Amino acid sequence: MNPRDYADCDAIALAARIANGQVSPLEVLDMASGLIERLDGRMNAFVAEERELAEAIALAGPRGPLAGVPIAMKDCVGLVAGARRSFGSRISEGMLIDHDDEVVVRYKAAGLVPFGTTNVPELSSSLTTESKLHGPCRNPWNLAHSVGGSTGGGAAAVASGIVPVAYGNDSAGSIRIPASCCGVFGFRPGRGRVPTGPQEGEIWFGLLSHHVITRSVRDSALLLDLTEGGDAGAPYAAPAKARPYAEELAGDCEALTIAVNDGSRQGLRVDPECLAALERTCALLHRLGHRVVPAAPDYSIEEQSAHLETLIAVSIAGEVPALGRTCGRPADRTTLEACQFSLLERGRRAGALQLHSALAFRSTLGRLLGRFLDDYDLLLTPALALPPPEIGWLDADSSDVDAYLERMWRYSPFTPLANFAGVPSMSVPLEWSSDGLPIGLLFTGRHGGEAALFRLAAQLERRTGWLQRHPPHGAWNL
Repeated sequence: MNPRDYADCDAIALAARIANGQVSPLEVLDMASGLIERLDGRMNAFVAEERELAEAIALAGPRGPLAGVPIAMKDCVGLVAGARRSFGSRISEGMLIDHDDEVVVRYKAAGLVPFGTTNVPELSSSLTTESKLHGPCRNPWNLAHSVGGSTGGGAAAVASGIVPVAYGNDSAGSIRIPASCCGVFGFRPGRGRVPTGPQEGEIWFGLLSHHVITRSVRDSALLLDLTEGGDAGAPYAAPAKARPYAEELAGDCEALTIAVNDGSRQGLRVDPECLAALERTCALLHRLGHRVVPAAPDYSIEEQSAHLETLIAVSIAGEVPALGRTCGRPADRTTLEACQFSLLERGRRAGALQLHSALAFRSTLGRLLGRFLDDYDLLLTPALALPPPEIGWLDADSSDVDAYLERMWRYSPFTPLANFAGVPSMSVPLEWSSDGLPIGLLFTGRHGGEAALFRLAAQLERRTGWLQRHPPHGAWNL
């Protein structure tokens, strides 16, 4: 198997080759390691390889449906026993993990092999992957540009062909933003669909969902089949699915009524490249028999951003000092980037009524979107309001935290809606800018509506053939 043959395989195809003896799990790990050596020196998607741990898991793991397939893990939650995590920060650099998160238990049961640790922004709390600890992760479509955040390293690893699938999590867009920037498929399940145990009931006040970044829709659907469902003590339960998500992909998608929001009703400044991509996507959906209707849920993006800052700041203030105590380091400017330290300080100052207001907004926005989607099957927006920016445009070590936060929410005003509402949402790699940078399109569904999103994604994948489009900095060009 050469690098192109390997990179052409999604997880399902690679598992089939392993099962029929064409390649062994250790040979697959050799290939992934070799691609890190050949591709990642400039891209910086991986911060650790953890090869010995991966080999031990591969040799001892169960023969599940994805036996022997490597899955890149993230330098934050999605914890793997025996691995080290830094959460992208000097305060927790090198912390040894002593347990598997429940989602990782389910990955291992499926035969997946956790392989390596991918680059994240500090505390996974920025929308670009450029921490002071690990340095910037660079976009395989253009190494001068950002991969987004926070699952930036994972998206770059998948887009470049190093691995077919990468674990991610999404509290404000952290799966979908990097997927959009890197031209791959990013799916955020609804609240309660994938367990957050064994220790956490909810993460970041219920904003976070676990899942993966993939190239193919079928990989994402199968992985959700293999990981969904509650665990002991789970505070949320998603509606039962009608049948396996993997079975939703056969045949054509039914005609849908899709609301389209370009941001103009909410006063958003969306880049012309992103608006043009939205227009072309609407035309494609119309040709496929779907009904597209200009419409937007009536809520304030400014209010959303303010409440999101509160929830992130309070979470950082509650969690980061504990990380510091575990690792024997202070939570101050010697261990934290300027903007994350400012958020920690804001979280410490936040009062009970401010937190109550943010949580009330979360509930209100969920109800509002639910009523809005009574009239539409899905909501379509640009994934981002800008194409992938250049490295350095979003600086989490800036002395001006307000300017930094303003840029963050101007860049990604659309993704947090699904996190507040707790509904499924996906970034689909349908468009590229005139400069050859990926532009994802964001589809958001109803509560429990993962199946409808997967059906549409499979139809769009067949129609557009994005799997055949590869970045200049990738395994296909070696």
